[in-house]
Amino acid sequence: MKKNIPLVFTACFVSFVGLECASAASARIEGSAAPSSAEKRVITERIGAVKNAQDRAAIESQSPVWKMTTFLCQDAARPVLEEKGAGRRFFLQDDKPESQVFVGPELLTGRGQFSLKKDAMQWVPFTWACHLDPKTAKVIRFDVAETREADKAEGKPPVCQAKDLHLTLDAQNGAFNGMSHSGTMVILKNTTAHACSVPAYPAVELQDNAGRDVSAHRQTESATASGQTDSLSQQDKASVTLPADGTLHTALRWVSGDVYDDSHNCVTAAALQLIWDYGRQSARVPMQAHVCAPAQQSAQFEQTPLSAHSAMP
Repeated sequence: MKKNIPLVFTACFVSFVGLECASAASARIEGSAAPSSAEKRVITERIGAVKNAQDRAAIESQSPVWKMTTFLCQDAARPVLEEKGAGRRFFLQDDKPESQVFVGPELLTGRGQFSLKKDAMQWVPFTWACHLDPKTAKVIRFDVAETREADKAEGKPPVCQAKDLHLTLDAQNGAFNGMSHSGTMVILKNTTAHACSVPAYPAVELQDNAGRDVSAHRQTESATASGQTDSLSQQDKASVTLPADGTLHTALRWVSGDVYDDSHNCVTAAALQLIWDYGRQSARVPMQAHVCAPAQQSAQFEQTPLSAHSAMP
């Protein structure tokens, strides 16, 4: 979920992406450069088109780089971000200092975040560069690099692609069964000659025959006793490397017997889907699972982090 941005000096106005906010502390201008006359003219025209006098005054008080970002670069950013899976909302700034930098009338750079079209509650951070023609105030090119791409430039393995992986299950001859419990070992194999990265806790979705989610959720190891579950955003924070031609394992375990005071609150799964990379990558495999929970509660399963260990924990 997008976090609230603490701002030193804030002004907001409504645009096509909703309520926009900016901070004077988040912008920086390098050297003595200033927007070109054409860029100033376009910005003045755009501000003049704002009908509400209070909104117009708030916008006027913002920094030149904020005005350039909003009125010159924002429209160009949308199609580029949509190609990366962005939904309706995006921000060309974040909550850290100097998230918008005026390098010169031909270049602005910064950081931002967009919500996914597939899941509006998931926000993806990125860096951006807006290349302008100072003579016309038009955008020549708008470049975006997601955080994962920046990590790749630093030598970190790229995100594993579903087409390069092989997903299988191993019940380990019934080793998971007993005391009204059952489970399986999920095996993810890299079929390529290069290493890649996956979340330590990729999202696991149990599905019925029609591919619908049966509402069984992962339970964190630290919260097993309290029954709390974590979110996809928490699962994606830590990542592990899947070596070339290597294999990683994650063990799943759940209550398989209707043992909760005759609650009869059980779901049956016919397939397991592993999801990562903010929903862009997924792999599916058939399975048979009967998962039970107390009355009026969602079914849950325990999941260990992906590791090279293939034995049941």
